[in-house]
Amino acid sequence: MNITQNLKKEWFVWPILLAPFVVSIFLWDQLPEEVPTHFNAKGEADDWGPKWINAIMLPAIGIATYLLLLVLPLIDPKKKISNAQKPISAIRIFTSIFFVVIYALVMTVSMNIEVNLSQYVYLGVGVLFVIIGNYMNSVKPNYFIGLRTPWALENSEVWKRTHRLGSKLWVVGGLLLMGAPFIIPTDFISDFIFVIVVILAGVPFVYSYLIFKKMEPSSQNNEED
Repeated sequence: MNITQNLKKEWFVWPILLAPFVVSIFLWDQLPEEVPTHFNAKGEADDWGPKWINAIMLPAIGIATYLLLLVLPLIDPKKKISNAQKPISAIRIFTSIFFVVIYALVMTVSMNIEVNLSQYVYLGVGVLFVIIGNYMNSVKPNYFIGLRTPWALENSEVWKRTHRLGSKLWVVGGLLLMGAPFIIPTDFISDFIFVIVVILAGVPFVYSYLIFKKMEPSSQNNEED
């Protein structure tokens, strides 16, 4: 399936991605000239900038991300991943929706409307992790999407096993991120998030290596035979 066919199939994504620009035009005169552009782990603004950053650049990043995920399969050297695969399409669509949700939250804060930003952001990130984890097990070996360890790229069976484990970890990790603002004290939430991210990235990495080394002797024996 080529890019044009995918764009037609996913036509509903574009109204979602373009809606923020319409909202920004409508709210432009009501936005302060300087708005919060960065937030700490507690959801508190710690940097400010011109309003176009939130109103224009943020939704533009969402469109750029969608387009990037659309063209990446075309330049995959392995040619084992395609836009037609359900996991790739799902990740592309839900990532786009995620950026629009982030835009809505940031714009709400920019309008000086009180909102628990960190709570909603962690909830959104958690949902995204759960969705990606749910589809991760179906992603074929490639250089762009998935747990691309050197050993998983070298061996399709290692890729399969690594992503089987990663899929479960990411779903559980996503659920923990969703609940973090409600169960973890504010002062410790950044440390909690750091530990979760390290586990989600580190455990599959080590597991991939161990599986590869375990399979290596049998692979060498087959080559000698």
